[in-house]
Amino acid sequence: MSELKSEHVSVVDNFLRENSGGSTHYMLTIARDGESPARSIYHYNGPVDVTDAYNKYTDWGFAKEYLTVTVYGPGGQLAQKVLRRSSGGTQGDCTFVREDYIKAEGIILKYKGDMQEDKYKSLVKDFAKLFSRDNIRFDVSRFFKATECEEVFE
Repeated sequence: MSELKSEHVSVVDNFLRENSGGSTHYMLTIARDGESPARSIYHYNGPVDVTDAYNKYTDWGFAKEYLTVTVYGPGGQLAQKVLRRSSGGTQGDCTFVREDYIKAEGIILKYKGDMQEDKYKSLVKDFAKLFSRDNIRFDVSRFFKATECEEVFE
């Protein structure tokens, strides 16, 4: 599991302190399962761009239970949504099992050398999303490590 960046706390605090007086700077933070500080922080120059980014988050992503998406702007927090995992994959009705993940890792690794790096990362990320939506216990970090892909979560 990757470590959360401790400097993210100060980034959010500094943003709130510096943008309390009429700035047009906006920030979007992403946190999984109540983690603090936020895992990801993105900056935007206007309300349209930050709104577009905010609206692209429509599910829990790699969170085990829920993803919190927060928009900050002039004056502080402007919007927040919590996207919860559906109960489908949490009650033992998973489609995939550990053996399937291991087989998929082998298949993916077999083609690593034939693909551009960005395409390879996208492929690994898509499989990780598929597996994590199916099984709440799926370990995304382990999957990225097994497929020799640096973590590309969002």
